Amino acid sequence: MDNHIRVALADDHPVIRLGIEATLDDISTVRRIGSVVDSTQLIALLDSQPCDMLVTDYAMPGGQYGDGLELVGFLRERYPDLGIIIITSMDKAVLIRSLLACGVDGILSKGDDMSHLRNAIQAVHSKRKYFSPRVAKMMKSLPSTNSSRLSPRELEVIKLYVGGVSINGIAEKLDRSKQTISTQKVNAMRKLGIETDADLFKYAIELGLTQKRE
Repeated sequence: MDNHIRVALADDHPVIRLGIEATLDDISTVRRIGSVVDSTQLIALLDSQPCDMLVTDYAMPGGQYGDGLELVGFLRERYPDLGIIIITSMDKAVLIRSLLACGVDGILSKGDDMSHLRNAIQAVHSKRKYFSPRVAKMMKSLPSTNSSRLSPRELEVIKLYVGGVSINGIAEKLDRSKQTISTQKVNAMRKLGIETDADLFKYAIELGLTQKRE
């Protein structure tokens, strides 16, 4: 019986990907099931074989399922038991808050030594959160907010709203009532610690949610 932790890797930077592969392959409890460069390849890999944990770059454009928060939301809905560790060079508190709200299990800064990946995998496998030192320091500055996860529908509503679609337009597009859309928007903002629409748009710009994908 194979008791290894089955880990998938997603990163579109060849040099960084090789470094992470070397780190993963050096962990005796881990079996790397594959490495991919975008979300299209990632979903194909996760659909083709069992996987316990994903280690992925935050910014990985070009795939069919997007990247960043969009991809995390999709993964959480499709593979609810998958452990997710995000590696990012972004040092924005709003990103950390958003990733936590979307249900990410571990966050590593590219500014920290990659040796933290071993500890992150062990922690997430034990159902604990893990944050590398730079991320942990940043989290201390976060205001106390509702720690509940954003649902995929709440994330969908926020993305459409900051993309310029009105509440009525979102309701029509998603075939939900206006009241339902309004409630989902309010709930999402509360979970993210955002109080006004102005702050919501600022948040969206910082995270690139307003950028159109090809």
